[in-house]
Amino acid sequence: MSEIHECLTVLCPFDKVPQAAVAYVASLPVENGRPIVALRITVGDLIVERRADLVLKHARSYPGYEIMDIEWRPHDGGLYPVFRGILSVEEEAGNFCRLDLDGAYVPPLGLAGAVFDSVVGHHIALAAARELLDEIKTGLELAVQSGATIA
Repeated sequence: MSEIHECLTVLCPFDKVPQAAVAYVASLPVENGRPIVALRITVGDLIVERRADLVLKHARSYPGYEIMDIEWRPHDGGLYPVFRGILSVEEEAGNFCRLDLDGAYVPPLGLAGAVFDSVVGHHIALAAARELLDEIKTGLELAVQSGATIA
């Protein structure tokens, strides 16, 4: 099992996070009832992209913290792993929050996959997670800017 830990700051008032997260997921394309995101990595001038089903849902709240379960898996199969973890949002000063992505995946293909992951696969997974976290950040910020409301 390989772990991923990434974080960044987002311009989103803490009290708007739950609604902005719902608006972000609602803005994603849907196929077979599942929201789809693009997992991307950039290697030089080449961008490699794979589609994944995304689950992002409220798990629990604490004063100053919002915890969401997050999962992505290959859309229509594929030889990349299922990621499961949490996306925590911590209230910061002003209209800012800190997003922390923590979770793990099991490389596919058993021992061969584990070897690949130890050499290069984990770096690919980290890059894809960073890109997705940045996309979530942008989605939250756009939802707040647009004043998106969810009935």
